Amino acid sequence: MSSRIQSSLLCLSFLVCPPLLAQAEKTDQVARLLEELSNAPAPSGFEGPVRDILIRQFRSAGAEVSTDGLGSVIGVLRGPADGPRIMLAAHMDELGAIVRYTTQEGFVKFQTLGGWFDQALVNQRWKILTNKGAVSAVSGLISVHVAAPADMTRVFPHDDIFLDVGARTKQEAEALGIRPGDAIVPSSSFTALANGRYTGKALDDRVGCVILLEALRRVKEEGIKTPNTIYFVGTVQEEVGVIGAHTAVQAVKPDLGISIEAGVAVDHPGGKPEGAQERLGGGPVLYLADAAMIANLKLKDFVQRVAEESKIPLQTEVLSGGYEDSTELQKFGAGKPAVNIAVATRYLHTHNSVIDRADLDRAVDLLVRILSRLDSKTVDEISRF
Repeated sequence: MSSRIQSSLLCLSFLVCPPLLAQAEKTDQVARLLEELSNAPAPSGFEGPVRDILIRQFRSAGAEVSTDGLGSVIGVLRGPADGPRIMLAAHMDELGAIVRYTTQEGFVKFQTLGGWFDQALVNQRWKILTNKGAVSAVSGLISVHVAAPADMTRVFPHDDIFLDVGARTKQEAEALGIRPGDAIVPSSSFTALANGRYTGKALDDRVGCVILLEALRRVKEEGIKTPNTIYFVGTVQEEVGVIGAHTAVQAVKPDLGISIEAGVAVDHPGGKPEGAQERLGGGPVLYLADAAMIANLKLKDFVQRVAEESKIPLQTEVLSGGYEDSTELQKFGAGKPAVNIAVATRYLHTHNSVIDRADLDRAVDLLVRILSRLDSKTVDEISRF
């Protein structure tokens, strides 16, 4: 028996191999749900696979389920008839692209959906979602061996980037089922990292979808009688202009709104606190302001008070760029209290983001405690100026 074989058997017998530990970390229901949602292909306008998961989970928890005219899905957990209407929103869509046309040589040109860095697009794997099934592709990049000196450091603009599916002609690409308008998504698998951290695509905002579903499950399984009717909403097309929240809020007509998001963590080399203040492992994040919204001051104080009384660490964020569904929640009717709660996330809007599981769990705890205290009197006080 070689030393390599002995080492392998010893590793198996004591279950200390890093891959096995990583696998063990994601065996619970929350991690399995996050993995399923992260791996689901659902760019803006093509949210069907994630909508199906949410509908299944809503129904399993006993919530009433409906959709609006754009495809946002609404799960309702009814409370007292005279209680306030609380809307929770997490967007189902992810960054992606859409096929524009195929060249005569069989390469696919595309238009991005959402705010990509151009440098995040090159030399990556993708899936083109055709009516014949998913087609694997890679975004091409000139070889360093033949690049001009100026190309060595420049960022290639997205209009110059193309997808290679292996086709030799336009006809071969079309035979694979590729057509203008087909959705394109990153090809990246969910993986457990060390220290309870996860990486995967679309954690913006599949982490929010998990928090919605976990809050619903906790309320139901723990028999919590909330003093309100809660609308758990998976919205569409957030990444292209919070379009789904604009229509979903008309269907729900909330008295108060909370969006659940992936935040912007900068606790890595090159990260600057002038841009964002969040870090992994610091607890859920309360957004005080972003590029399109200033949080309702009384609701902000209420969330901070609940977190403090519950001994849940809470980070705060003031962000100059980006916005989320809560901007539409606060503009409903004559105006409603709204706030955004997030999970700090590294490397947003790329093929592979990273979150800390403890932040997700604490966000669920915080949300459940908030929901249990939003009675009519409290919502009226928060809404009054």
